[in-house]
Amino acid sequence: MTAITARRVVVGTGPVSFDEIVAVARGGAGVELGADARAAVARSREVIEKLAVADLPYYGVSTGFGALATRHIPAERRAGL
Repeated sequence: MTAITARRVVVGTGPVSFDEIVAVARGGAGVELGADARAAVARSREVIEKLAVADLPYYGVSTGFGALATRHIPAERRAGL
């Protein structure tokens, strides 16, 4: 869910409306992450941090992407990935 308040669009985990996009693109409204979106990002980070130290390979976390998907990324270089 998102909301437009005083020249600011608060973006949550739900869809963004056409009016909210226009408020930002044409109206100069700022964008802020809502509490639900920040919580979702924090949960995702916890998952990725656990996968990053795991022994098993996980696509894009401990391997490369696309054609490099079979390339192992050493643990000390994963933060850069």
